Amino acid sequence: MEVFTFIVLIVLITQFFEYRKSMAKLNAKMSEVNESAVQKELDAVKQRLVVLERIVTDKGYELREELGRIKGE
Repeated sequence: MEVFTFIVLIVLITQFFEYRKSMAKLNAKMSEVNESAVQKELDAVKQRLVVLERIVTDKGYELREELGRIKGE
């Protein structure tokens, strides 16, 4: 009976470490996916910021705004 218990114990320990190894791989993959999504969103925000900076610093834009204000008065 002791041999059977020992074998079951060895199998359980082996399964536990396999489970931990699988979970570590899964966590790494999830972290990678999340990092990728955050990086894509950050890139999109940076692109929008560049466009907004271009609009705000564009002399033609300022002139159009001023003309719009004058026409509106």
